[in-house]
Amino acid sequence: MQTLVGPGEEHVSLAGIPTEAAVMRMCEDEYPGFVLQTYAHSSGGGKFLQIIQVKKTSEFDDGRARQVGVLALGIHTELKHVVVVDEDVDPFDTEDVLWAMTTRFQADKDLVVLPGVAGHVLDPSQTPQYNPALPAKGVTAKMVYDATRPYGLREMFTRAKFRDVDPRSWYPSYRE
Repeated sequence: MQTLVGPGEEHVSLAGIPTEAAVMRMCEDEYPGFVLQTYAHSSGGGKFLQIIQVKKTSEFDDGRARQVGVLALGIHTELKHVVVVDEDVDPFDTEDVLWAMTTRFQADKDLVVLPGVAGHVLDPSQTPQYNPALPAKGVTAKMVYDATRPYGLREMFTRAKFRDVDPRSWYPSYRE
């Protein structure tokens, strides 16, 4: 019973898996093959933060990446933040997602903010006491972080490649 009541990883998974599936299904219905994976990140309790991995094939997909973020926010009221990443970023690896947010995101260009929309009453920042501009508990601003590389500039955003090295010179008993 304690395992399921949370707030541990098991609880987050139970909450997050249906969220992931619903977002994936809706995105697949709207944009077949565009969304590769979704992940309801555990730091969002399985409900507040979603990572969406996409595969762009044209300049048009730059706008589509933002659209799937907005679509995800529309599917689940509880969802507050969506991070959209490219196919070379592992959505299940927080370090990789943060790397994409750091190197492929400019707040004045790549942030989509939806103010004054329904959120989740359990988020303590979604209260008039926290933000007097909010009319009621559970109203919030939601965000889409477009941490994808622009399609036309994708060559500028490739990861550093490391040279293959034979470790036997310092580790003679190494076996592949």
